Amino acid sequence: MFEFLLILVGLSWILVFRYRRRNMYRMAVAIPAPDETIPLIGVAHKLMGSTEEIMSSLQRYSYDAIKHNGIVTMWLFHLLYFGRNIPVFGHVQNIGIDVAVFKQAACDVFYERLTKVIQSKREEFHMEKISKDLEVDTHYDLGSHKSKTFLDLLITFSGDEKGYTNVELREEMLTLTVAGTDTSAVGIGFTLELLAKYPKIQENIFQELYGIFGGSERALVKEDLEKMKYLERVVKESLRLFPPVPFIIRKVLEDTRLPSGNVLPAGSGIFVSIWGIHRDPKYWGPEAEHFDPDRFLPQRFNVEHPCCYMPFSSGPRNCLGYQYAMISMKASLSAILRRYKVVGEPEKGPVPRIRVKVDIMMKSVDGCQVALERRPTKL
Repeated sequence: MFEFLLILVGLSWILVFRYRRRNMYRMAVAIPAPDETIPLIGVAHKLMGSTEEIMSSLQRYSYDAIKHNGIVTMWLFHLLYFGRNIPVFGHVQNIGIDVAVFKQAACDVFYERLTKVIQSKREEFHMEKISKDLEVDTHYDLGSHKSKTFLDLLITFSGDEKGYTNVELREEMLTLTVAGTDTSAVGIGFTLELLAKYPKIQENIFQELYGIFGGSERALVKEDLEKMKYLERVVKESLRLFPPVPFIIRKVLEDTRLPSGNVLPAGSGIFVSIWGIHRDPKYWGPEAEHFDPDRFLPQRFNVEHPCCYMPFSSGPRNCLGYQYAMISMKASLSAILRRYKVVGEPEKGPVPRIRVKVDIMMKSVDGCQVALERRPTKL
């Protein structure tokens, strides 16, 4: 009797659960789904194994979406996800970059150092106000000749002492630093590997840098970064083919009709494949898989949608460290390429072959397999 009641309760729960989600099931039927879907567990069995195997499965779903008008359905247990290659929303929100960069001991050291910097900056603001003449505006002058750091601006715009607390300032600085540092590190690694595979492109960068710096060892200044047009195109193309965050997830809050006519039911999830968007021939042409920095020339870069290129997501909540990451990547790469030649196994074709895996961010399976050769000091 007890077993019968238990079965009855279980069946009743399933029926009620499916009835409440009947709209979602009805809409999901109209969209293609992977053949390897299994009852009850969906595609969960394909998201197991090594990080390389998981990445391979996600890439396969991206290519499936390309074949089916940019969208496929995927069930993960009782949750419905839509794999999207087509940028749907004009304001795609970033899921953030949730990454553990430091071990606990390193975090403690970093936090302590950051706290000291914030406290020192607070004291600097206080002393500057005291030392100013009473007839002069005591508000911190953003237009002065002194270079302002991100921390300076945070303190100023939040209202000085009445604004952010030291803990809040530390959290903001940590978000920017970690997001910008880890993404730029991944991006630099892929870029160096690509330059080792394509020495002609690397030589073009060196010639640009030589035109800026000559044979000098002088330090980099802001104006130099603005002149590195070709290097910037190489970085953008590297981020297109190998975005540090290849996939993002969103939740549908209300039924949303797509331009294709398909409807995303409320309560489902959207699995946005940045990897797939960046390699979709619909937006990037038949040579979408090719490594071609000149595709970002102003006369050639003509994408249909602003979200066709979003290596750090897009919209008002995109990665906070995006600009910081771009600047640090250009600065770091220019420092390396001015002095060293990146050597590796040249690629025979225009499509770079680099095995990747999902390890919080997308990373190379084999690591950065390159060597550095010192360039002659005088050319």
